[in-house]
Amino acid sequence: MKRGILLIVALLLLAALAAGMLALLPDKAGLPAGCQAALDQYLSYKNMLLGEGPGLSGREGLSVKSTVKATKPGGLTQNVSFAVYGDSVYYQTDEDYQKSSGDAEATDYWATDGRRPLPYPPEEVWCALLDRNAEAPQSGVVCVSLHQDIYNADWVVHEVGPDPFASASIQVAPDLGCDLEVDR
Repeated sequence: MKRGILLIVALLLLAALAAGMLALLPDKAGLPAGCQAALDQYLSYKNMLLGEGPGLSGREGLSVKSTVKATKPGGLTQNVSFAVYGDSVYYQTDEDYQKSSGDAEATDYWATDGRRPLPYPPEEVWCALLDRNAEAPQSGVVCVSLHQDIYNADWVVHEVGPDPFASASIQVAPDLGCDLEVDR
């Protein structure tokens, strides 16, 4: 009887230890699908503005070096966000990819659609470390965030300064609890 109880206690301790070890492992699943889509759309748009795209040299293009989930998403406030990018059906953004396409019909729609301001703080934030492949490669940071109200939710990309590659923009990442290894 005593051996049975000791065996059960030992197995429970082993299971608790295994669960603790699994909790400490990094998440291998990657970005949520909506987050990844918003980041991909942002990169495509920015690379298009730089004159990059399929079949082009890629000399100046942006790419993602790493992503980290923020442990303090409440730190991303409206005052911290410099520009918001996204084709949100629900929320206002500073830069809509459809509006920026130059299509007059799309521009009229986006200008009169009555979308709501982004609700802050976001529910979830991911910091993305970007590489700019220029003559002198640089690292920069943008934040991809999930904004949600009682009815809707959408992922958008925040630039946290006038230049995502400026040191002031990069310093926002630690404030959000993003442990990014930035090469300067």
